[in-house]
Amino acid sequence: MQHLEVVDLSQTGRDDEWQAYVDSVPGASQYHALEWREISQRTFGHRSWYLMARDSGRVRGVLPLVEMQSPLFGHFFVSLPFLDYGGILADTPECEAALATAAADLAVKRGVGHVELRQPRAAANLTDAGWTLRQHKAALVVNLSPNQEKIWSDFSSRLRGKIRKAAKSGAVFSVEGSEALGDFYRVFGLNMRDLGTPVYSPVFFQNILRSVKDAVILLVRREGRAVAGALALRRAERIELPWICSDYAQASHQVNEFLYWNAIEWAFSMGARELDLGRCSIDSGTYRFKMQWNPEVRPLFWYYWLASGTTLPELSPSNPKYALAIRCWKRMPVALANRLGPWIVRNIP
Repeated sequence: MQHLEVVDLSQTGRDDEWQAYVDSVPGASQYHALEWREISQRTFGHRSWYLMARDSGRVRGVLPLVEMQSPLFGHFFVSLPFLDYGGILADTPECEAALATAAADLAVKRGVGHVELRQPRAAANLTDAGWTLRQHKAALVVNLSPNQEKIWSDFSSRLRGKIRKAAKSGAVFSVEGSEALGDFYRVFGLNMRDLGTPVYSPVFFQNILRSVKDAVILLVRREGRAVAGALALRRAERIELPWICSDYAQASHQVNEFLYWNAIEWAFSMGARELDLGRCSIDSGTYRFKMQWNPEVRPLFWYYWLASGTTLPELSPSNPKYALAIRCWKRMPVALANRLGPWIVRNIP
């Protein structure tokens, strides 16, 4: 490994090499692909640092970083913000260590308080190198290998009854494209307001639908009106639902359960082998709701480099310091929340 070097992609013009490497590594997430760099830049305007480890002319690892800064939340790097996965993708522990060291060195140079890596699996030596590991999040992934009848029969009778009830109430499922963004965003914005969470700009989803191959919107309508939805992203035999929403006023009609079951059926029909229901905090209400679909629980590995004198960041809604702001946000008119939300959330990773 004596020829190993770490370079900033923006200084090398080796975009094709980066993309070819990501496409060739089975453990890569779709978010390591370069279109997500463009989505982030166009939507949020954050500066990115794409670090690439090379050895004797070959790419051996990559690490995408996004730099974020605000008076309220500080100055930091994240890989990757707003998304479930990111972090270091490398061939060997040595390459992984080199990229981690490069990230820490860049953090010192840029004066950031911390670096956050959102990795789907454990890193070899990061904790030994002084990085802090948190495992407060998990991905819940439904195995689609069994036939649909087996998946259905393994649900509780109570859950199956809720899905049937939704169908009887007139719920209709559809798979749509960017033309349905307005319907999806209306439900998404309402859902985020009800949770007390600032909402992304619709431009974020618009850029995803324009740039990401096979991205679609899943919708449930009732009485002609969208009441639940999800953005679905596909990579090979894996489909992810990173953003899911429903109108709480329609909860008695079980539209959320109807959405999840139809998403499973659709993913199965598309030939996917697994459906990722997205990450959530362990033992949260969302976690317990998703567990009824019998998913595999895959703990996530979030690693932190901290500058001297800096404490572990806690930007979670469960942080008591944000309780008052969340209560006030829940009372805000949806139109106002949708206007103010994008200005705030762009700095909450």
